[in-house]
Amino acid sequence: MQKVAAVVVLFNPNSYVQDNIRTYINQVDKLFIIDNSEKSNIELVEQLQLLSRTEYICNNSNLGIAEALNIGARKAITNGYQYLLTMDQDSEAPPSMVSKLLECFSEDTNIALVSPHLQSPEGRNLIYESSKPCEQVFTAWTSGNLVNLKIYQVSGGYRSDFFIDYVDHEFCLRLNKMGFKIYTCYKTTLKHKLGRIEEKNLIFRKAYPTNHSALRLYYRTRNRFCVKKNYKKILPEFFKQDDKAFRKIFLKVILFENDKLKKLRFMIKGYNDFRKNKFGKFTGR
Repeated sequence: MQKVAAVVVLFNPNSYVQDNIRTYINQVDKLFIIDNSEKSNIELVEQLQLLSRTEYICNNSNLGIAEALNIGARKAITNGYQYLLTMDQDSEAPPSMVSKLLECFSEDTNIALVSPHLQSPEGRNLIYESSKPCEQVFTAWTSGNLVNLKIYQVSGGYRSDFFIDYVDHEFCLRLNKMGFKIYTCYKTTLKHKLGRIEEKNLIFRKAYPTNHSALRLYYRTRNRFCVKKNYKKILPEFFKQDDKAFRKIFLKVILFENDKLKKLRFMIKGYNDFRKNKFGKFTGR
């Protein structure tokens, strides 16, 4: 019998996080709730602790998503689980998602993780769609991943000094480098909220700026350039698409988003800190 745990990382969550958790809690044997909030919502925490098969862990500070995931993974390994479902507080799972992800592991013995097909809450595809039930990919976003914990242990886990952003891509690319495989399962779809997306109507198409904060753009820029430096020679095809995506983010900030100068300043700061090999939690202004 395959034992599956889950980890969900919280950061200043609203009450709706309970509804999201209820969509997958009965699909796993145990849920580790890792709270990165610097000030916990006591009422919400009490309600979460009433849920069955859960363990609530409060960090009393923001340790970053990578370290929170590592805490959940270590807890799952200690308690004898074979797989770990990694969830974001803004994600909603469909029924039987976990069982369908498990099915994809039969495709190859070297599969490290399987992710669902990702869509926005409105039904817009966040990644490309395939007609195949399962397909090998280079990387997967963190939310909804089902991770083989034996391979996780071999990999060394998520890179904590990235703090947030590109944690998932770095982990997946490192797994590729080690000879393991990443799959997406198109038999199940995860609803995932990405930033504060707005729809902008252009003449010939629509644009979807995410309106991430300047700080998030700092981490995204810093960590992206580090990942590119370390893995470009191994998987150049991935970085052709990533370069294109990064240019789109830059243009959307310029064309559609507020606080343009601050965001651009933080992106430049992120690049400079990459050049200085300065990682970890951002402590400047």
